[in-house]
Amino acid sequence: MAKLQAHRGVSYEYPENTMIAYQAAIDQGYGIIELDPKYTADGKIVMLHDKSIRRTARDKNGESHDIQISELTLDEAREYEYGSWKGEQFKGEQIPTLSDVLDFSQKNPTVPLKLDNVWTRFPEEIRRSFLNEIAERGSAVHVGVTCGTAEAVKEVIDVIPDAYIHYDGTDLSEQTLVEISELANGRLTVWVCYDLPHLSWFKGEKASVELCERVRKYGKLGIWILSTREELEDAVVNLGADFVETNGKIKPEWLKVLA
Repeated sequence: MAKLQAHRGVSYEYPENTMIAYQAAIDQGYGIIELDPKYTADGKIVMLHDKSIRRTARDKNGESHDIQISELTLDEAREYEYGSWKGEQFKGEQIPTLSDVLDFSQKNPTVPLKLDNVWTRFPEEIRRSFLNEIAERGSAVHVGVTCGTAEAVKEVIDVIPDAYIHYDGTDLSEQTLVEISELANGRLTVWVCYDLPHLSWFKGEKASVELCERVRKYGKLGIWILSTREELEDAVVNLGADFVETNGKIKPEWLKVLA
């Protein structure tokens, strides 16, 4: 049976990339949770989608500031709260660190976490620190790392030999899929973009029956990012998706009618 991936947690209803949004994914029955890592000025990994804190952070006076997260230390980033932009009931939510979400994974081992491929654009020293922190937890956590190239997959496997790999690159050729699947050694999900108007910015090959059949020869199939029952049915029934990403508009119970 297919599973749903909660994009930035249940971000439709909760402030994205916060612990309350991740916990909501557990409580509502999502099968996997997607998170966005960034890094602070002192090299700490935190969960935040944007480079700037402007959209989702507020100071003690409720004001936003266009500051790059990479220009703030972790202590400085924690002077802001990351919930009230979504609703006053969420006021006080703090920015999660990688350590926080790894602890969360240990407490919820049946629901994997998926870290976005933005880590590949970190400086080399921070990339290695990011991967090492995951590696140090070993089998106590169920965390997958997203890569957009075969080179990134090699970098992950070099530090975490048994890592679960999520691939979302634009190159979905047979040759690349063979290479990535061999590196991942059976621990691979390939993510394919669903053809929707708001995803027109993605320049890679969009989901089709032919493409999805090709992908499923080499790993599990993920489809991103959907919001309606019709899209869900197409992805699961016609395209054969193992995972479907949604921001929370699609609920896990919707899958029962497709089983």
